[in-house]
Amino acid sequence: MVAAGEGRFGKVYTAVNNLSGELIAMKEVQIRLQPNDHRSIKEALDEIKIFEGIKHPNLVRYYGVEVHKEELLIFMELCNEGSLESAAQANLPETLIRKYTCQLLEAVHTLHEHGIVHRDIKSANVFLTSEGQVKLGDFGCCIRLKSQSTIPGELCEFVGTPAYMAPEVFTRNRSGGHGRAADIWGVGCVVLEMASGQRPWHELESSYQIMFRVGMGEAPTAPHSLSEEGQDFLDHCFEIDPSARWTSGHLLDHPFTKVSQRLWDLNRANNLVTNKLLETGVVVVPLVFKV
Repeated sequence: MVAAGEGRFGKVYTAVNNLSGELIAMKEVQIRLQPNDHRSIKEALDEIKIFEGIKHPNLVRYYGVEVHKEELLIFMELCNEGSLESAAQANLPETLIRKYTCQLLEAVHTLHEHGIVHRDIKSANVFLTSEGQVKLGDFGCCIRLKSQSTIPGELCEFVGTPAYMAPEVFTRNRSGGHGRAADIWGVGCVVLEMASGQRPWHELESSYQIMFRVGMGEAPTAPHSLSEEGQDFLDHCFEIDPSARWTSGHLLDHPFTKVSQRLWDLNRANNLVTNKLLETGVVVVPLVFKV
């Protein structure tokens, strides 16, 4: 095994599947189980098994888990091209931002369709692949809802990363709670970060300042470089009232994401033609299809 990284919930290693020879990721999570603590073991296994049956090209695949006395070993798909957190600092073109946004929404929509709220959507939890896709992972904060609509007060824990948290996570009491809409706020924060190159609320010095601003009904400011469609998309993500915030299904039909795949395919086709012509010695002026 080779150490690949370390996160809030444990260390990640690159491992080899002895049966297939495939490289996989193994997360080591430290736990402290009391003797005969079968309930805690069962809860941990149940949470992981939620994801074993979910297959989607934009979700990190979970293969299984081993429980030991002081650690959990979680085996999952290896995404070794880094995270969107690093890529967002590279001044991404809007065509690529639209493509990544569409793929992230597909992942979130799949979770929501299975009654699962991620609760920690941020750029560091979105991973890149060599095929040019993004995959949402790190499900340590996820929880499965008891029904297709969030039960009042069901999700009330203070869970997630403050810079990406929705206002209802900060402010709701036991009778309120939060649900899928909190994930949509996180998606908006990731889009804003891709467009600006900086994480939301980067100008603030502490999490307490973020909590105060968001709790008072403020949303992060979108960069002026983003198109009108992008600005409108973020407006729907950053609705203060979670009941007014668009769902993942609605956002997948927004022009900001609907046009993304078509533009990306056009540019990819144009690049293939250009490369073929260059191989034959023909001088060409490449075209770029813009938003």
